[in-house]
Amino acid sequence: MSRVVEQTFVVGIDSATARAGDRDTIGGWPVLDAGQPVPECDCGATMALYFQLEVPAEVPYFGGDQLLVFQCPVDSDASLDPEPQLPERYWDTPTGNQPRFWRILLQRAGTVAATRDPHFAPRRLSLRPVVDREPDPRYSGPLQGFKVGGTPYWVQDAPEVRCACGSDMTFLCQVTEDFPFRKYLDPDRDGTVDCDGVEDGLLLGNQVYILACPAHCDPAAVVPICQN
Repeated sequence: MSRVVEQTFVVGIDSATARAGDRDTIGGWPVLDAGQPVPECDCGATMALYFQLEVPAEVPYFGGDQLLVFQCPVDSDASLDPEPQLPERYWDTPTGNQPRFWRILLQRAGTVAATRDPHFAPRRLSLRPVVDREPDPRYSGPLQGFKVGGTPYWVQDAPEVRCACGSDMTFLCQVTEDFPFRKYLDPDRDGTVDCDGVEDGLLLGNQVYILACPAHCDPAAVVPICQN
């Protein structure tokens, strides 16, 4: 049986500083739907924009969407594994006693925010199209690394998750373990500015898989899966 050739996009950090209007960034100016505020954590802190990107048109279900990944800059942890059947409005309902310290959004008519995220040095991201699965029996599987679309490289067993609306959650994005998100403002240092930047992990630096509802039942109908 021949292997499936799938289009994916490898994500890298560009050397250029992000500017207002850039849609593929670490930090920068979030591209949010009108009336959609920057999320706040249960602790009251405004969440940091870890990254955002415009999903390429070639990615099924989500092409043209703006993906935005936020996390609390003060209180964070690895995300707990979701239940196979997600409850109603699961994006607003913490699992057990886990605080809601992340928020992931898929926006469809975003406009550029007037205010830049204050937590990160704004950097552009580059998206490079590649073939995810080569038609070669010697190839062991999908690509590792930070990518959008294609096939996830599962470190552990692949979960099956169903959205509250009944749709099977679909793989959208994968962030490699310990991806070097660099911040200027380090909340662990009493708000002092570290001009050299520090490395700060998304969901404790785990390998993160982002699954989203292909029916777009809500902009927040997205869940992260952590593995290591």
